[in-house]
Amino acid sequence: MKMTFILAALVLGALLIVGSSGNFRKYESTRGIMVSIVPHDQEYMGFGCEDGYAATVVVDRFSAGYFSAINVTNNLPTDSEVQVALYPDYSGLPVQLGVLIESDTGLPVTLSPGESHEFMGYYMAGCVAPGEYVIPMTMYATWEGGGASISTCPVRLIVRGIPTIKKVLLSGNTTGIPLKTYQEWVFQIVVTNPTNEDLNLTITDTIPAEFNVSLLGTGASAGTYRFWPANAGGCHHGCGGGHGTSPATKMEWNVTVPAGGSEHMNVTIFTRVNGGGQQEFTSCGPHPLNDGAEIKGYGIVSNGLWVSVACGGCCGNCGCGGDGD
Repeated sequence: MKMTFILAALVLGALLIVGSSGNFRKYESTRGIMVSIVPHDQEYMGFGCEDGYAATVVVDRFSAGYFSAINVTNNLPTDSEVQVALYPDYSGLPVQLGVLIESDTGLPVTLSPGESHEFMGYYMAGCVAPGEYVIPMTMYATWEGGGASISTCPVRLIVRGIPTIKKVLLSGNTTGIPLKTYQEWVFQIVVTNPTNEDLNLTITDTIPAEFNVSLLGTGASAGTYRFWPANAGGCHHGCGGGHGTSPATKMEWNVTVPAGGSEHMNVTIFTRVNGGGQQEFTSCGPHPLNDGAEIKGYGIVSNGLWVSVACGGCCGNCGCGGDGD
């Protein structure tokens, strides 16, 4: 059955006849009480349940998709058709997590005797906080001569966290840097995994052309990494810090970050002597150490790092020319 999605929920009409709970298959009473309870899927209006939930859906932030919400079977002993509609309670969901479940508008599904129907759902997740979100559901069933309001098992949505990345400057000057003097910095890339499973991640970064990478001063807590000149394409073996025509330097770090843990990589860079024989920096003002490292496949980029070079006596502001003279 094709799902119909609307923005406002319709109010349940008075056409549904609310009768027995439908949760018991046998009830006898004399001086005492005898109750025989059967599994949910064997009740008059059977429905699937596992670990207390009709469905458990694992959701990533900024994603959308369909899921099976609940399977309902007409087990009535009277060989009657049943009209079934679900009324989920979405009130516990944050605005960043939208869910629609088939028949939630009040349009019922008709089930013949012994027939089953899989009610589908659709979720739309934005910048929602990781965690578990539960949707209680009430099933209304009507048939000739009767009806029932039944509390089914709820739907559970588990929103997984996503990895985070940040960059921290561990050492090196950030302001008042003189022109044409050797400078060195150490920055750290930190990747954190808030999920409950290990993540295999690829981190990429670009070091601007004003710098070389000190391989001896570089190391990672886990994983493997490589550097290569930006104009060399995807170098895979023997990649160095990028010399020759002094291009920018590319970096790739492949690492498994354990569930609930973090890993880091320390990178040492220093100013180059450019092709004209001048020690960088040769111009004053702000300079990026880099724009930010990226977790590939997630589109997540860290903060960038910037430093400021003093103009000295070359001019009265930071609008000096390329050589700072």
